[in-house]
Amino acid sequence: MSSKSKALIRTRGMGLSIKLFKFEGLSLTAAKLASTLKDIPYAPKKKSDIAKGFQSASVKGKVVVADFVSGFRVPVHGFDAAGEMTPVHYVSVERCTAFIKLDKGTIEIRGSERVARKCANMIEEASGAKVSSLNLNGGTKKLYDAAADIAAVLLTGVEKGALTQAEFKGTGIKTEEEIGLYTRRYKGSIARFRGTFPYPSGAFLTTVINADAGSLMVYRTGDGIAEKDVDYIVDLMENAAV
Repeated sequence: MSSKSKALIRTRGMGLSIKLFKFEGLSLTAAKLASTLKDIPYAPKKKSDIAKGFQSASVKGKVVVADFVSGFRVPVHGFDAAGEMTPVHYVSVERCTAFIKLDKGTIEIRGSERVARKCANMIEEASGAKVSSLNLNGGTKKLYDAAADIAAVLLTGVEKGALTQAEFKGTGIKTEEEIGLYTRRYKGSIARFRGTFPYPSGAFLTTVINADAGSLMVYRTGDGIAEKDVDYIVDLMENAAV
């Protein structure tokens, strides 16, 4: 068994948040892009600085892997010497890892939504490419059909009188007639859903897909999520957007 198949992604919370982007107009080679990102280091001069940058960037085949760090100002309230309430600001530091796939024209960023967007913006500025969220453009049904079970689904673009959205929740609702009715007869499209996927490792993991935002959350069981399971669901997302 390869080390790749045994790799485990450990998450700090209950799951792994992934944000997907597409890019156009990138003229840099993988080596040049990695070098460019390394020239923008995360280097705060003091702990209170709001800094952002890359801690590392390397090339693995046709993929540039970059570790990004950004600080965020967090306002809280404290009390001064006179006992008056006064605002105090702290710095919260978040990290993410970006996989820039030159052969696919996509970027996979593992981390929270806000740090992922900062990372994508910096990649765009540094590379000169146009970066935007990966919208599945109606391809969500491919992922929906791949799920073992569906617990919630949000349909948008519904044309039924004044109704423009419809949300269904329940246990085992994947084959409910109403969902098919709203997608076919009333032209609704799947914008977001939560379901359980049968992953390559043998695990059945709850996963939330947000088609419009090109994002997903994979909830872990045990110590973490198998690397090959993450690759599997990301491949499904990227292929659904083609």
